[in-house]
Amino acid sequence: MYQNLLAGDLLREERQRPGSADGELINTYIKEGKIVPMEITIKLLHAAMKTSSSHRFLIDGFPRAMDQALKFEEEVCEGKKVLYFECPEQEMLKRLLKRG
Repeated sequence: MYQNLLAGDLLREERQRPGSADGELINTYIKEGKIVPMEITIKLLHAAMKTSSSHRFLIDGFPRAMDQALKFEEEVCEGKKVLYFECPEQEMLKRLLKRG
């Protein structure tokens, strides 16, 4: 069985965690509509993986670019499979407007 890890949820949790060293930085990036540095996202994903009882993961929302994938594989583990979904532009716009 796979454990689903949502990168966005991990970032939101970390930015709300009292005393977080990365929380303010994450807040700034999100407020400015920028992608949080991959080192922070990788650190959060890796921590979630280490505390899980599962050894198989489905990571949602990361990586978004090849450099992120390579860095993740260098620091954490090799990816086994990639799921890529295409979505009509109108559907993406609808989802973005719903988000915020």
